[in-house]
Amino acid sequence: MRDEKVSQHYVPRLHLRRFSTDPDENSVYCYDKQNKRSFPTGVDSTAAEDFFYDGKTELVPEMENFLENLEGRVGTPYEKIVDNQSISCLTEAEKVTIALFLGVQMVRTRGSRSSMRGMVEGIEESIGRENMPEEFKTELDEMKDEESLRELQNNLIKDASSDFANIIAALDWHLFLNETDLPYYTSDFPAVRHNELDFGPYGNLGLRNRGVQIYFPLTPWMLLLIVEPSVYPDLPEVSNTTDRENVVFQRDLQVQRSNRFVYSCRDDFDQAERRIEATPEVAEPLSERANVE
Repeated sequence: MRDEKVSQHYVPRLHLRRFSTDPDENSVYCYDKQNKRSFPTGVDSTAAEDFFYDGKTELVPEMENFLENLEGRVGTPYEKIVDNQSISCLTEAEKVTIALFLGVQMVRTRGSRSSMRGMVEGIEESIGRENMPEEFKTELDEMKDEESLRELQNNLIKDASSDFANIIAALDWHLFLNETDLPYYTSDFPAVRHNELDFGPYGNLGLRNRGVQIYFPLTPWMLLLIVEPSVYPDLPEVSNTTDRENVVFQRDLQVQRSNRFVYSCRDDFDQAERRIEATPEVAEPLSERANVE
């Protein structure tokens, strides 16, 4: 069994440290939606699982090495955006690196894997196991196996994320500077998609969908918004927001779209608790929800 790179993060520590509660950038406040409690936790120990990408028998942690390389490349452009409060300060190559980072983040999480399992279980439910031939039952059972889901997710990270990056880089990028007293939340599924337009059964959260929006909180006080421009053609590159309702909306997206954990620089999860009280299914893993990204 491999004894290096055992604990593998599905939300990068370089992101979580931006939401730290202390000057050493080593801890954040966490809200567990399933257990309905909040607590401080170390950045090194949260949003991580042992052997999440590379199984115990894999002597070389190939996927973890790939992700560490990407995180090493994205650190400088991430910091440039935050320090300069600007997107135009990025070179084209740096913007593509950020886009790749976001494309990977959309598919690398425990929530993403949970959604994959949910899709297989949805097929079972819609057809009914009693109506399936035995070989199809066996095939579905294998697809739900954690090792099969790991392999599927790893392939998606390597193969699809670059396609996502090209789409994301071509959309319009904007910054929101939060001047309210409410910090942005982040979560175990921090790059969330939203769309005000409804395309019925065809879905509205595809990266090529008209009106799609991608929200990614860079810090408690800065948010990256990436939008399909035909619906939002006149947004400035940088907006200072003093509207608490706007921040409440962004926080609610993190609560609703996360798999289990919400993070903040403060122990201020009243909004998360209200959302779960009003919509209890939000506390369920993504595999058990009807509408998942």
